[in-house]
Amino acid sequence: MASVIDSALNPPLIDFRYATVSGLIGDEMFIESVSSNFERTGDDLTPLIADCTFSEELEKLFSSDPETLCNLDELESLAAQLERDNECHSTVSKDKAVINRLTAWLAENNLKVDYATASVEEIAKWVRYFYATLRKSDGSFYSPNTIVGIRAALFRYFMKLRGLNIIAHEAFHSANLMVKNVCNAYLKSGGRVQHYEAIESDDLVKLASYFDRSTPTRLQEEVYFNVLFYFGNRGREWLRGLTVRSFREKALSNGAMAIELQGSTSKNVKGSSDMRLCDDNKQALMVAKPESRHCPVQAFQLYLSKITAVPGWNQEDFFLRPKPRVNADGIWYTKVPVGINTLGPLLKKISSNANLSKLYTPHCVRPTVVTELHEAGFSVEKIAKVTGHKNSASVERYIWRGKKRDSIMAGMSDQLTVALAGTMPAPSSTLSEAPARAVTTTDPCALSDAPTRAVATTDPCGSASMSTFKKSLVVEESTTTLVAAPTKRMKILANGETNVVQFIFE
Repeated sequence: MASVIDSALNPPLIDFRYATVSGLIGDEMFIESVSSNFERTGDDLTPLIADCTFSEELEKLFSSDPETLCNLDELESLAAQLERDNECHSTVSKDKAVINRLTAWLAENNLKVDYATASVEEIAKWVRYFYATLRKSDGSFYSPNTIVGIRAALFRYFMKLRGLNIIAHEAFHSANLMVKNVCNAYLKSGGRVQHYEAIESDDLVKLASYFDRSTPTRLQEEVYFNVLFYFGNRGREWLRGLTVRSFREKALSNGAMAIELQGSTSKNVKGSSDMRLCDDNKQALMVAKPESRHCPVQAFQLYLSKITAVPGWNQEDFFLRPKPRVNADGIWYTKVPVGINTLGPLLKKISSNANLSKLYTPHCVRPTVVTELHEAGFSVEKIAKVTGHKNSASVERYIWRGKKRDSIMAGMSDQLTVALAGTMPAPSSTLSEAPARAVTTTDPCALSDAPTRAVATTDPCGSASMSTFKKSLVVEESTTTLVAAPTKRMKILANGETNVVQFIFE
């Protein structure tokens, strides 16, 4: 390629990657301006006309019609397919049901609205009335979770249809206030928001005894529970989509074998192009414990060996229908997959068969994971890596549930009683029955030489930061002057909550 450039310019400083093309005539290209890597001004780098000979590839690129380089219909089809693949099937079904319900409600009131062309104000008006009339079949109000879910379905529909944000748009301000009013009406009518309780510790012990792997059903139920328990996912829709490729065995640095759940479309974490939000950022593992008869990896491997031996198995489905009895061929399962209507209420069935204190659902498992790990001393941030929560506040709300909540509330009530009466609570068996006294000695060595003993504290949060306060001093009455004082209290900050620690001196 030949070029004619002003000789006053220094050729090595010219970078043709920054050339601005002003037109094409035959085999000639007019260079209107070029810029330098050293950021010279445009006036200093105004070149003359440059003659260039195009290569065949460059000429083809400039002369091609954009429509001949791609098929817009094919691109649209590809984009639509990607959108469908990334959508949760249960969410799509719910959106359709809500839109059909809105359309039916409009028809009952002799109204017909074209959602694609109607004005924003008109849609906002009818949506507000729709919220106000939402009732169950018995005439009672829906729970706040249901109302918010209905609004979320409408939000997704109108965003996809015409980019209309029914939550943030000012025209829907009254409609969104109606959502709050309906939720308040539910609470005023005696309704209460139902939280899923964690599985009680005694029930976990019963489950361990129930999972004996003696039958195809028991083995599958154990693997089903372990998948929920160790990977901290909630809901039930994602269970039906599990395949054998959803899991991967990996050896840890300490030599232990572990099972890892690969990317899935669980409700709490979905795939994303941002590594901070994708499933790979969830670090839950099911690690082998060979010395325990409840080793989850051994149960998983045993189950996997049973389903891979099924004749005609498609090598995909993970949950297969168990046989009622094992024949001489040793085949435990059929090739028929277990449906979502069986997997969904399966934990309730397990709760009944294992004689648990109550019937649990899959949504109860994740609060159990949070509660057990927190009581074991793991930080909220580490627990979030298992459950997939994006912030610690979502994890902390699980801690105040079940027996843990009752224990905390009882401890707080006892402390208020002590404050009101101005007396100490009845001493526990772990403490001496001698009256509490405060030491007023001026001898700095008197306390350091006194014997110490462990004291059982009533810390409701079980925080590791309380361990330094689990000793009290025992001072023998001698020449030291003792003044009666029932209690000394100190407020400290532990896990973001203010706890009262009692120091009792005898």
